[in-house]
Amino acid sequence: MNEGSPRRKKPWKWLERSHSHPHLSEDRGRRAAGDNATASFPPSRTGSPTGSHRFVCQWWDKITKRPSPRSAGQFPNPEPAPAISSRRDSISVQTNQVDPSSLTDLAPKAKPSQDTNSRIVKAESTDPTNVNERIIDATTGVGGMTQVLETVQNIASTPNYQYLGPMKVFNSIATQIAEVHPYAKVALSVFTCASKMIIDQTDPDIAVSDLLKKVSDVYTFIMEDETLAKIPSMQALYGKIARQTLECADFIVHYSEIQSTWIRLGKHIFGETDTAMKSYMSVLDRLMQQFRDRAARDTVVNIHRIAEDLDFRDMVYVDCAGQDTSKCCLPGTREDVLSEIRDWIDNTGEDVPRVLWLSGAVGKGKTAIARTTASWFLERGDPGAFFCFDRTREADHRHEKIFTTIARDLSVRDSIMRRALARAVRDDNELKHTKDIIRQWQGLILGPVGVVSKAVAAPVLIVIDALDESGDTNSRKHILRLLAGKLDTSPSQLPANLRVLVTSHSLEDIDKALLTASHVRHISMDSDDNISPVSAERDIQLYISTELAGLRDVFKDAHFQTLARKSDGLFEWARLACEHIKGTNIVSRGPMPRFHELAETSAKGRNLLDDIYRRILIEIMPENTHEKVIPVFRSLMGQVLALLEPLPMTALTIMRRHFSCDVDHYDVKLLVGKLGSLVTGTADSQTSIRPLHTSFYDFLTDKLRSDKFFVDVSSVKSDLAFASLRIMKEGLRFNICSLESSYLPNSAIPDLEKRVKESIPAELSYSCRFWGTHVQAATFELSLANEVSAFFDGERLLFWLEALAVMKCLSGSVGSLSCIADWLTGHAECTHIGDAVRDTQRFIRTFGAIILHSTPHLYLSALPFAPTGSRIFQNFAAEFPNTPQIVAGHVVKWPMTEKILHWHCSVFSVTISPDGRRIACGSQDGTIQVWDAETGEALGAPLEFDPHHITSVVISLDGRRIVSGLRSITIRIWDAETGEALGAPLQGHTGPIFSVAISPNGTRIVSGSLDTTIMIWNAETGKTLVAPLQGHTGPVFSVAISPDGTRIVSGSYDNTIRIWNAETGEVLGAPLQGHTGPIFSVVISPDGTRIVSGSSDTTIWKWDAETGEALGAPLQGHTGGIYSVAISLDGRRIVSGSRDKTIRIWDAETGEALGAPLQGHTDGIRSVATSSDGRRIVSGSRDRTIRIWDTETDKALGVPAQGHTVPISSVTISPDGHRGIMSASQDETRVSPNPTRALCSASSFLQGSPVPLTQTDGWVVDPEGRLLFWIPDFHISTYFPGNTLVVPNDASKFDLSHFAHGNSWHECRKQKVAP
Repeated sequence: MNEGSPRRKKPWKWLERSHSHPHLSEDRGRRAAGDNATASFPPSRTGSPTGSHRFVCQWWDKITKRPSPRSAGQFPNPEPAPAISSRRDSISVQTNQVDPSSLTDLAPKAKPSQDTNSRIVKAESTDPTNVNERIIDATTGVGGMTQVLETVQNIASTPNYQYLGPMKVFNSIATQIAEVHPYAKVALSVFTCASKMIIDQTDPDIAVSDLLKKVSDVYTFIMEDETLAKIPSMQALYGKIARQTLECADFIVHYSEIQSTWIRLGKHIFGETDTAMKSYMSVLDRLMQQFRDRAARDTVVNIHRIAEDLDFRDMVYVDCAGQDTSKCCLPGTREDVLSEIRDWIDNTGEDVPRVLWLSGAVGKGKTAIARTTASWFLERGDPGAFFCFDRTREADHRHEKIFTTIARDLSVRDSIMRRALARAVRDDNELKHTKDIIRQWQGLILGPVGVVSKAVAAPVLIVIDALDESGDTNSRKHILRLLAGKLDTSPSQLPANLRVLVTSHSLEDIDKALLTASHVRHISMDSDDNISPVSAERDIQLYISTELAGLRDVFKDAHFQTLARKSDGLFEWARLACEHIKGTNIVSRGPMPRFHELAETSAKGRNLLDDIYRRILIEIMPENTHEKVIPVFRSLMGQVLALLEPLPMTALTIMRRHFSCDVDHYDVKLLVGKLGSLVTGTADSQTSIRPLHTSFYDFLTDKLRSDKFFVDVSSVKSDLAFASLRIMKEGLRFNICSLESSYLPNSAIPDLEKRVKESIPAELSYSCRFWGTHVQAATFELSLANEVSAFFDGERLLFWLEALAVMKCLSGSVGSLSCIADWLTGHAECTHIGDAVRDTQRFIRTFGAIILHSTPHLYLSALPFAPTGSRIFQNFAAEFPNTPQIVAGHVVKWPMTEKILHWHCSVFSVTISPDGRRIACGSQDGTIQVWDAETGEALGAPLEFDPHHITSVVISLDGRRIVSGLRSITIRIWDAETGEALGAPLQGHTGPIFSVAISPNGTRIVSGSLDTTIMIWNAETGKTLVAPLQGHTGPVFSVAISPDGTRIVSGSYDNTIRIWNAETGEVLGAPLQGHTGPIFSVVISPDGTRIVSGSSDTTIWKWDAETGEALGAPLQGHTGGIYSVAISLDGRRIVSGSRDKTIRIWDAETGEALGAPLQGHTDGIRSVATSSDGRRIVSGSRDRTIRIWDTETDKALGVPAQGHTVPISSVTISPDGHRGIMSASQDETRVSPNPTRALCSASSFLQGSPVPLTQTDGWVVDPEGRLLFWIPDFHISTYFPGNTLVVPNDASKFDLSHFAHGNSWHECRKQKVAP
């Protein structure tokens, strides 16, 4: 820089001492500068630098006057850039003439007078002509890189050029290198992305200077002659270096964010930084040395992802669905199809299909090809993920977790993907848990992959293996729609760099979806056009010769060829044949006799596999042992096949010890050890036992194929039910994972997952999760019912909930209990068990979230706050005396309001799906929201269609479609699972639509409108089937279709009801008259015999559907107009919702009101619906809420909430715990006399006087956020004894004098006296 020029700012922190890191010592600062005087570049095998740097590096050395590594072995100390004249003739350089061909052969082209290995700068004349000629020659020699010198000069004039220089030079020539080495384009793109990230960083931290220097060394290394020459033979390793460099760049650029995470976690920043950088630099050194040595080793790219791991830790993930390199193709086999797939992956053109479907019969080797492709792709350092379905693990519901799992695996491979994914889940936390795979695909895959595609021109590979094993057709329906391009996010619209490889058998639904998709490339392994028989036979022969290499003294190539021909292209048969030939189950039968048996078979295809399965099993179980051994085999394999997920040998043996018959109590190892060629886990007691190939499962369960070896899976269902219950009785216990404190949420326990694995063995974990399913599958028997009854009567019930909570499986408990309820149907002698089931379900629905959040509060909050009349409270509260005691105002019974769902605007219509799992609501702002009826979780984003409000919403009987009517005179049909709009809006009415209905068979839609007409539509085509139905003289507010689909009923503003022929549109009979006001709602009973109507005249009428006559007197009781009526599925009850803010339940026969009105809504109720089982009512109101009511709860449920009129916002306690707590609310503060009891040991968690305890979502916490206890919303008004103020007598009052909390929480349980 000239003296007269202004001083340039130094943006890089390490040019001056940083004061932002007080923990960094002065020695650290000196070392950051001094380390530049020591060699950090890994030495070559001779101890000296390798090869000449090529033209660019030479220019760099000379223009910047940098000492060569040979003369100095180092980069210079950090210092301001030397002044460089703007005149070219002032630059003193020496450069070699470069031949354009040198980029290909990469041999130095030095003049005879030069030492080609010398890197020492020699002084030369500064004649400008001489200098310019040499520069022009050099730039011409690399194919027109005319801006390189200017780039280098500009770089040399910037601060810290010794770090950034090599990166900027690399960026200027990367395109030219890619043209010479096209197979390295991906790695070069990654290098370019990493360098740009660092160069664009304006203010890096001094703490990462050592790592930045190492990255700079890498860019110098990759531009050396010797490195460039080795790229063709070391592509995978070159890619690894690129990926590790990108990880380092990510660490450098995002260091401040990483620091913040360390601070939050209480880590020592200096130590963590030093450890991370040493790890990064060590990996880079090893990779570069391996590249020099041409010796690729298994060095794993180091990834620092602590911040993102915090974001992903709760994301749903499927274990055991990933890559298994032991199942890859034998080297040298399947090369043709592998090459074809690899070419497809690397061709990132816009017109290349994004999806490739590899299909083929059982045993063709599809999985091996898929795994080999994934291994090749991942080995070269590219971001990819492998996901495998497995029919033996259907209980995993892998289809619901496919893209959350794939996204997490992709994040491990790419730092850009990782950060994009972290941003996605921060913006929408629900993405981590949603079962909506369309949302998963859009938010977790498309978005992040799109970010990657913009930064790096590298393919991203997703492998989905064995799609046919996902379960029934519904399990893969949406995956197929997505792959086939039938959603908005079709593969043809995917980023050009995304590749999806799918493998499966040929099944009807898969064929139908993918065969006709033009953008899906199909390779059939059953087609000679794709896989030639000669190629398949050659590959199988190579496989067989390798497997039988140890028997070369017995077999020759001709034998191997014979077996290959017999295989009929089935790799699985070849594997079994080799295992059979090598087997030693019978001493008298050697390899050659077995070979001849196999060679003589004439079977083909599937029969070929059946034949070899029979041969293997006969040898394991000879004829003379069948009577004793085959029953054991059937029982064992029945157990293996009937399990909802595979278990290891030890767990299987433990389960068998609890089977009903003593004869079944044997060690599984005695038999399974001989099945090594057929099942996994025979040599390892911790590996799950499952069929090695799906064809063996099919063989055993088909009696026509397996004959005497047939396995009847149903025969062990009862045994599995008994075993599961008894294992829980034996293994469950209080505080099973030894949780130390009740103050912490489960997420704050770093080793909780480890504790779960150590404390809950496989058989206990399995039993806790699946006992209900096994009981439901078993035939009803009283002895099993007694076992179930004992489960609910003992503390085992609470311990079960505890175990599920720490395993993060509590959400499945309601399903297990529903299985028990179904199993008990029709058995009046077990009514008490049914009551226990329902009580436990209600307990979980109320307290499940807080038990999952902090499991000790199952005992400290859920149990003591349960209603006193609940079975759980009555059975177990006395066993846990040292918990909060409610001494006044304790709710007696479960409130009828089971759940309140809050929405942002008025709700005009609600409906519940036939299976009771989902609730849909239509609202004032024109949106539809679908909710999980069990958890209250919103399922996906709202369905947005129209700014006018939704007047009516219905769900089809099969639960697949939602139909909505709007004030904007249109009707819309939606996919209930994906939320996708199906087809164009249905248009035809001339006025707003007030009501829609869908026929039981789902083929027709009926609508009623302000225009006084009714229209009938084809649900598939959207066309009207008949002319509009005319007859009403006022708007049609409500329509309904009879259960048999033959009649339509309508209610109108004209005070009448009309019945119509659903086929012809002809009106049937005279109008039904009796109401004195507009009719807002009509409904038909499930048996089709009655019509019920609700009117603004505040009455409900019942009508005979055949004669039109009124049945009895009107139902009276509401004080406002009735907006909605519904009938329970059994036809016994009528439910009505009114403008008077109440819901009433009526006896459908007598018209008598059943109990008091259901109160809770604060505005008119626009819609009511009942679940198919009649147990729940759903209501929607103008007060912006949807309420779920438990209809089986007694009408006198609970004590009406009094005291505060809104939930408590804070409470305060004195630090000594003896001056009491005052409750405060947004409405007003209540006070009462001071009783004698107070919180025990309050000083252990409170500091200062007085201390406010804030309440968030029901949690009472201290100023440090530690959890004290949780108050359910039906205890709205709360008073804590110990106050000096006065509160109403009916408020809830707590005695906390014996409350065991914090580190002593486990003392809440009554001490058991040892027998």
